[in-house]
Amino acid sequence: MKSRELLDEFIMQKCTGKAFVVKQGQSFRVIEIEGKQVASLIFFNAHNYKEQFMAEFSGGLNYFHPEHLGSHYRATKLYSKVPYENEMLSLTDNKIGDHFLGPPCTKTIMETLGEPDHRSCSDNFVDALKEFDIELEDIYSPSAFNAFANIYIDTDGDGKLNIYPPRSETGDYLEFTAHMDILVVASACPDDVSPINDHECKAIKFQIFNSTNSLST
Repeated sequence: MKSRELLDEFIMQKCTGKAFVVKQGQSFRVIEIEGKQVASLIFFNAHNYKEQFMAEFSGGLNYFHPEHLGSHYRATKLYSKVPYENEMLSLTDNKIGDHFLGPPCTKTIMETLGEPDHRSCSDNFVDALKEFDIELEDIYSPSAFNAFANIYIDTDGDGKLNIYPPRSETGDYLEFTAHMDILVVASACPDDVSPINDHECKAIKFQIFNSTNSLST
């Protein structure tokens, strides 16, 4: 039978970022501690930082897949950008169902919200990537998996983004399985201006699992 070994777990404090490696075949969870907190995630091939997750491309491939694997709201397979176009991760457990493939908050987005000096996910990514010698200009941005984000595009014709507080509560999680060695870069979204975190920023928990196969007796 299939058993799972917890390899590591840690808490990412509110308004901060962290980068960590998940190896091929391993899984990781993004877990709500207090609920209603978005975690913005970007992904790199751990052996080739030029190969990066592309949110828009993944949303399109999921939508047009013969089995219709989802879209920008319900994607289940995450792909790297052109010219690589490899499946990087699968979303294997998503009971809440909410996420959004699109831009994380940036300096300009916070300025647009009337807070020009406010911290952003881009700031968190910069801090998290320092130990890997990756700079912001090296990131295909904006392109993030925004876990627990309750965002929908208006279908009435004007294309407006409707942002609502997350539906996720304490203990809810999303789980991913890596199809290559992945450098995960995470941001506990620091936006307390818009409803995206229900106007209160909180910490996020991560767990990394190793899947092993053993025979039952």
